Amino acid sequence: MKAEPRPYFTVEQLEELAVAKYIEAALTPEGPERSGLLEEAKGFASRAKMKSWLMGELELPDRSYH
Repeated sequence: MKAEPRPYFTVEQLEELAVAKYIEAALTPEGPERSGLLEEAKGFASRAKMKSWLMGELELPDRSYH
């Protein structure tokens, strides 16, 4: 069985997907479907943040202890 190729998303696309999922969740009544949408949104947001950090777009916290 051949694995499906995973789509490549830019940081901006991941952020847009997260926002879209949060909006969709806000418009969905309480329940398992809404919880699933929130989990998807958090996943996209997390991936965007990680990818941004890996690409050097986020500044690392200052670790100087002077």
